[in-house]
Amino acid sequence: MALAGDSMQCGCGFSFTRSDGFAFFRDEGNHIEKHSDLADLYNAEYYESAFYDYTDSRLDTLITLAKPSKGRRILDLGCGPGEVAVRCAKLGAEVFGVDIARDALRLSGRRCAREGVRVWLFEFDGERVPFRDSTFDTIILSDVVEHIYDDTLDKLVAECYRLLTPNGRLVIHTAPTKNIILLSKVIKAASFGRVDFHARLITPAYEHLHVRYHSMESLRRFLKGNSLNCVMWGEFRYLQGSILEKLSRKLGLGNLLSDQLWCVASKERLEVKMKDKPYLGFLELPSSLDLGKCSDLCVNYGFYAAEEECFRWMGRSASIFITVPEHYDRLEVELLTSNPYVDHSPVGVSAYLASHLLGKFSISDKDLHKYPFKIPENVRPGIAEFKIEVDTTFIPKDCGINQDCRELGLEVYRVEIV
Repeated sequence: MALAGDSMQCGCGFSFTRSDGFAFFRDEGNHIEKHSDLADLYNAEYYESAFYDYTDSRLDTLITLAKPSKGRRILDLGCGPGEVAVRCAKLGAEVFGVDIARDALRLSGRRCAREGVRVWLFEFDGERVPFRDSTFDTIILSDVVEHIYDDTLDKLVAECYRLLTPNGRLVIHTAPTKNIILLSKVIKAASFGRVDFHARLITPAYEHLHVRYHSMESLRRFLKGNSLNCVMWGEFRYLQGSILEKLSRKLGLGNLLSDQLWCVASKERLEVKMKDKPYLGFLELPSSLDLGKCSDLCVNYGFYAAEEECFRWMGRSASIFITVPEHYDRLEVELLTSNPYVDHSPVGVSAYLASHLLGKFSISDKDLHKYPFKIPENVRPGIAEFKIEVDTTFIPKDCGINQDCRELGLEVYRVEIV
């Protein structure tokens, strides 16, 4: 690119004009015409409506998989109003955001100004990305693939291959997924409308924006056809807690019938360390976790975050993933219980690391305590599961505390390997 007045021009034919915090195609150019009608659909009204998904858990996962850090260059392809791009920039990465909609880029520019970060924003013609080969360490395609047709997706994936560094990664999220959409329609028809999971998956007001639902098979076909290796996994969100989710997990069909689809792709071959948790191989988990702030990818099961965001409550058992460093001595866990009967009936606790019993202890008061455990020598360095179990739980509702009817055991604040 070369600057020419208020414009940027390139020998490949692209010409940008800078305004409103982003660079956009000249009106007389012909690069944007093919998808101009599509760009009009994604306007400020859409991004500022209740329909647009700002779910924290989705954003947290995207950020974790993108690995933003100083010296790392990230492309948010279809950046929307910039929530992901800005968070990556705040973590030190050099971030570029492109989108087909000028309203999205204007909102991104305003967000950057509010947050005091720099993100390079460019208008996108829907198919070609105006950067050199092997430019980016991470490319993010968050909730984009369900909005574009197959021929466009094929061109985008080919561009992603061209733009990625040799060991770079492409992170994809899409929802809802094809298999669960089809199954929900069958269930609704078979029950004569009495069981309607479909209504929890589809919002009629913006359904026209979805042109293609994907399964693992359909998305893998595009990636493989463009020489990208991939690892995929499913996740429940829209149908979280439903009988359909519970049945899918019991039968081991979570990846097949989940309503969310995640993917990490690369030019390199990707190693899967745990089939049921394939994303663990892409994480750089710390050896010290604040349970009020850690990513949901660290949490395996059993916890749910408190509104105060200072701890995570667990039920009878729960587990997280943590990194065991090369040189370690002990594991420390900081926790307490609010069990109203603890003075009369102590709570028994068992702690495990990588399936090895670390120890057992009892809690007889409501104070915050730190419990240290010697780590067995046969625990290998790397990502390991830390599990904790209690022999007694309580239900706040039965104790007149609040209306929460869940069985609660402990408030876990921190887990650290030192």
